[in-house]
Amino acid sequence: MRRNIVALAAALVLVAACGRSYNTTGMNLEQVEELADEAFLESDFRGASRLYTELMFMYPGSSDIDFYLYRLGMAEAGSRYWADALFYFDRVEREYTRSQWADDCAYQSARVWWSQRKDYRKDLTPVLNCKAELESFFDEYPGSSLMEDAADLMNDVNNHLSRRALFIGQFYARRDRFDASLLYLREALNDYGDTDCMGEALISLGDVYSEKDNEYTAREFYRRAMDECELSEEQITELQSKLDEL
Repeated sequence: MRRNIVALAAALVLVAACGRSYNTTGMNLEQVEELADEAFLESDFRGASRLYTELMFMYPGSSDIDFYLYRLGMAEAGSRYWADALFYFDRVEREYTRSQWADDCAYQSARVWWSQRKDYRKDLTPVLNCKAELESFFDEYPGSSLMEDAADLMNDVNNHLSRRALFIGQFYARRDRFDASLLYLREALNDYGDTDCMGEALISLGDVYSEKDNEYTAREFYRRAMDECELSEEQITELQSKLDEL
């Protein structure tokens, strides 16, 4: 009995790994499309990818090829096959410029790069590529209904890049390399808009100028942090103490 249970469990794991089996023999275009849509909506991305690929080969003259490519990109992204997803999204943008899915493909390309990001202290390539895709999106599709989503994603990108610059600036400050520190801290403050680490950047700038005995400028940055940013009670108390000492 135990051996049978183990065998059954192994079989279930194998089925789950392989995904649902789809038989399209004898089906017409609409039926295969319905099956592909069902697989996609059920998040069976492997099955959806196979079915949309089959649709492309079975009906190369279909007016919905752009949609098949879009769904292929979404399915590959769902399976974390990033390069394949980018390939399909790019095809829609290049070959079907008037497609209703072109703006979505541009936005999804940015999301694919964002999904590959690492900690802000490591390689920035995916984040920079995401930023480039978003900038292209804003230029190419100014009337897109996805504009707000793209703007939110750009805010995330800018927060990531600002946090990176802040980290490097604080790194140099701890080693008394103040000129290098100021370069990165000013980047964190000025280059990425209103980010979620603006308060930290202002405080760090104040700390560096305080170390350089520039009390006037240090005071200005501390006051900006208190006036312009949402700070914790602990940060406010610490800042007030720093201002009293200047």
